[in-house]
Amino acid sequence: MSPFWDKLLHFAVGLAVGTVFWWLLERYTRSAARTVNPIAFLVMLIWGASGLFFFRKLGLPFFSHTFFYMAFPDWDLPLYQATRLPFLIHRSWLFHSVLIPMLLLGLWLWLSRRSPTTKLQRGLLSLLRDSAIGLSVGISAHLIWDALLSSTRRGFYIHGFGNSFSWFWLLGNLLIGIGVPLLIAKQFQRLEPASQT
Repeated sequence: MSPFWDKLLHFAVGLAVGTVFWWLLERYTRSAARTVNPIAFLVMLIWGASGLFFFRKLGLPFFSHTFFYMAFPDWDLPLYQATRLPFLIHRSWLFHSVLIPMLLLGLWLWLSRRSPTTKLQRGLLSLLRDSAIGLSVGISAHLIWDALLSSTRRGFYIHGFGNSFSWFWLLGNLLIGIGVPLLIAKQFQRLEPASQT
């Protein structure tokens, strides 16, 4: 399969997983669905699943050779080429996981408990939260497609992990990557700063 079609399928799976996630928000946490910025969610969902400008073959200047066209889990490729750090070899545990979006959600939670006072601070905090949620769901979608595609080849793996632990890693990251944002949405009113309610 050509890289373009692979990225296009990552994009399609990302939209499908994002649609299901948004449907769950609408069905079970309507107040969160009304509060989450759909544009920030969608942008980060696509960036996590396929990369924003995965269609780089169209010859768009500047965006052709930047992190914007790459799916977030594939950032380990150029970072490894630049640094040669062994933990950045492709399918690294750091990028083929939801660790970074979870750190961003942790940062949002910590900052939101410090009671932001200005409208700008509250807006930036909401943007951080919504972006982290979209990135988490997008990375989860990317991992789903990687697992489906890998099952037809040599199997799913995370660099440095055995086959069984790689599948355990995948399942754990899917549960966390989709489950934690849903749990946060369910507790939305309680977690929002008092000055915003």
